[in-house]
Amino acid sequence: MSDGFVSTARDFSADEIAIGLTAQFDRVVTEQDILAFAENSGDHNPLHVDATYAAATNYGGRIAHGAFQVGLASAMIGMHLPGRRVLLSSVQARFPSPLKFPSQVRVRGQIVAWNRSTRSGRLAVTVTEIGRELVTAEIGMGFTLHEDRNEANSLAESNERSTVLPLNRETNRRTVVVTGASGGIGRRLIESLSRTFNVIATVNRGELPNELSNHPHVNSVRLDFAQPDWCDTLASALPETGLFAVVHGAWPSLPKGGLMHVATELLQQQLAYGTTHLIDLARLLASRVGEDGGRLIAIGSVAGRQKPSVNMAAYSLGKSALEDTVRLLAPELAGKKITANALCPNFVPVGMNGQADERRKKLEVAAIPMGRACQPDDILSAVEWLLSDSAGFVSGQIIGINGAQL
Repeated sequence: MSDGFVSTARDFSADEIAIGLTAQFDRVVTEQDILAFAENSGDHNPLHVDATYAAATNYGGRIAHGAFQVGLASAMIGMHLPGRRVLLSSVQARFPSPLKFPSQVRVRGQIVAWNRSTRSGRLAVTVTEIGRELVTAEIGMGFTLHEDRNEANSLAESNERSTVLPLNRETNRRTVVVTGASGGIGRRLIESLSRTFNVIATVNRGELPNELSNHPHVNSVRLDFAQPDWCDTLASALPETGLFAVVHGAWPSLPKGGLMHVATELLQQQLAYGTTHLIDLARLLASRVGEDGGRLIAIGSVAGRQKPSVNMAAYSLGKSALEDTVRLLAPELAGKKITANALCPNFVPVGMNGQADERRKKLEVAAIPMGRACQPDDILSAVEWLLSDSAGFVSGQIIGINGAQL
């Protein structure tokens, strides 16, 4: 760890950069720092530079410019991670708490997306006021790497000689995004789809097993849908064109209880996964899809419209909203030759249901006319069919995978 003031930038090459790589430094923020920033930027807002004025506001004193904290993030990306070879391409920031000064902050960066073939990625930076243990800035920074001319020529020659093309550059493979890839169903999807497609697999708290994370046709992206820049993080890991499909299997939790007692924040989270997050994924797909069109597949549940449960009402509401979102998206996406469908399985004894006891499993199976629980392979077969040319005219459908359960 350093004080942030380094004279020589670190130098991470494209081969050394990986998702999860981190760096951090501590920095003392002084009054002189803020006044100098105001002078250099021309932003002399009194909340930052006039102690008397700021003391009379609800903040009770001066606070640092938000852009000053973006400058700290710039020091992180330009000098620490990735360092010398970086070229900043985009910035998205939020400031959950004001940064007061003088104070000491910790600036931490983590690579959350990296595409070796396009030499582009995304760095997530947090600024934390150490004394109060408050995060004062969350900054997402898209970047690319540059190289000198000799390196560029060498890289091009190497790619021409390579018998295994990098992810997203193999012309006979299309690209599919799978959200919620570290779950039980998600892992099975990636195992199968990676045989035919290049797969962008998004994970949050979980991890992919080594055989998948090291697979030549799987690119893992750490993605937190709770962060405002999640869409930019995913976009930075995608090819500019030729994205074929998005399979949206991520879901935050399975909260228990009725709507009258669930926390509003938790209810909004459930709804977001079935509506706004799904819409943003559809927009991203529509912006990157090729001329031949593509597929949007959302993993719903019979607990949505078919069999809502009062005991997990927020989950049911979110999954029900997902079905409506798919129906409404289908006509809009049709102009891009993109089909949109939802698959709604009943009880699957993996993922969020993996901890169910034997009594629960037997009760679920007893309600299914075919006499067995839905398995990941049942969902996988339906996904593969929807991705095939045979399903190219099927859109706006909610397909139950339920063993004839009514």
